[in-house]
Amino acid sequence: MERKKIVVIGAGSASFGLSTLAGLMRNEALHGCELCLVDIDRHGLEAIYELAVRINREWNSEMFISASGDRREALPKADFVILSIAVDREKRWKIDHELAKEYGIMHYAENGGPAALFHTARNLAQVMPILKDMEQYCPRARLLNFTNPVPRITLAARRYSGIATVGICHQLSFGYMMAGYVLAKDLNMDVPEDYRFVWTDKSSEIEKNIIDQAMDKLDITAAGINHFTWMLAVRTKAGQDMYPLLKRRFLEAPPDFEPLTQEMIKIFDCVPVPGDCHMCEYLPYTHNMHRDTWSKYNIQMYDLERGSRNREKLWNTILQMGKGTLRIDGLRQARTERAELIIGAMATNAHAYEPAVNIPNLGYVANLPADSIVEVPAVVDAAGIHGVGAGNLPEPVAELCRRQIAVAELSVKAGVEGDRRAGVEALALDPMIDDPSLATTLFHRYLEAHQEYLPQFA
Repeated sequence: MERKKIVVIGAGSASFGLSTLAGLMRNEALHGCELCLVDIDRHGLEAIYELAVRINREWNSEMFISASGDRREALPKADFVILSIAVDREKRWKIDHELAKEYGIMHYAENGGPAALFHTARNLAQVMPILKDMEQYCPRARLLNFTNPVPRITLAARRYSGIATVGICHQLSFGYMMAGYVLAKDLNMDVPEDYRFVWTDKSSEIEKNIIDQAMDKLDITAAGINHFTWMLAVRTKAGQDMYPLLKRRFLEAPPDFEPLTQEMIKIFDCVPVPGDCHMCEYLPYTHNMHRDTWSKYNIQMYDLERGSRNREKLWNTILQMGKGTLRIDGLRQARTERAELIIGAMATNAHAYEPAVNIPNLGYVANLPADSIVEVPAVVDAAGIHGVGAGNLPEPVAELCRRQIAVAELSVKAGVEGDRRAGVEALALDPMIDDPSLATTLFHRYLEAHQEYLPQFA
């Protein structure tokens, strides 16, 4: 195999950097590749590079590894670029969340709702120059994007650059967790009956255990938009249709297990994938603080302080692993975003099945707009990433998705071009905005709060 060159921009990402590195270096199809690690955080880059050298040596990955703080040094002749960046993540997220609350809006403030417009714009201010550099230094490279909001960043690359881009997200695994929990007895799975999703380390460990068991037992086919996909088929590995039983068992589950998801199943007779805390970003039901539906459905807001603490703990782990004072064997089983599987399949022409990728809709979801970014299964080979047709979503569900696709289109136009009118229109279309004047007010409040990160609006 011709040696491939893989560039990881945001290699020091605490969210994705370590698992991405482990996935790339343990995949035998990628052994012998050139791996270039890029990050503007010099200390983080040094730490992840030191660890990469150790893994390369102990796992016999035979990679040619380099590190740089300047992406333009790394990009020439790249075959694949992995992008995972964030702008002042927890601090900006908290500002977004709290500002909306001043106007009676309680929302997750990441990938949907009014704050998502500015999450998109902040990250696009960093992403668009990267795309321009790729056009100059490696125009034929494939970009694998982890940066959120995944469909909006992927859409921007599609609309405003010539770079072939795929968006990647692991959210389908949460659908496996929910299916595993409610079907545990039917599938002979060992699952704690009192498990409920909360942002704690213990909950995360239980969740991973359920997901691993469920993935061994089931195949889920889902489609829609990222963080808002819906199950269209659920089968055992032997091919038995489990979807009718899944819906019945879900509605027999304890009422405090993903209660908003249960409500959606009752109404639309279709099982959403992302779980309550991500799904609520795209629905008009839980944001109104006067109704207090956020509390009614017990939505679990991301623990921002825990996120910061865990990032510090993870960096300490990376430093110790790099220096050889901690074992690295566990990284061989680390759950990844699957970038290494996509790259490996393209490099070896493997015709591999991928259960969830974010790509332009070329008829894969028949009742969602053409060329919008949809999340669907795909087959990956040397020729690229080929979506698998999912047919139609239930029409009411498709309408919920179509509204979000329209918001995403306007958000990307605003975030790339600095188009203020498009930004206000995106907010006016958002289902969480119930007063048209609030769209303008919130736009200017958010713009003022984040102006140092939004040069496109200057």
